[in-house]
Amino acid sequence: MPEKTVSKTTRMSIDISVKDHKRIKVLASAEGVTLKDFVIDCIREKIHPEKQPNAKTRKAMSDARKGKTTKAKNIADLYEQLGI
Repeated sequence: MPEKTVSKTTRMSIDISVKDHKRIKVLASAEGVTLKDFVIDCIREKIHPEKQPNAKTRKAMSDARKGKTTKAKNIADLYEQLGI
């Protein structure tokens, strides 16, 4: 039976303004993630810069956040719109 990999964690506490806290909560909620996951995702970019998406992926993510997505009735319609 394979061994489980246990990841150790530690608790971190920071002081931020009420205004910033509310804004972070709203942003996390808008992305559909927990406050913890939102903050971790934000700092992950700084502590693991080698794991960043490439330019094409960043543009696709940005477009999706702005609602610039392809809407399709079904998979055949999607393929047709994408030209594949």
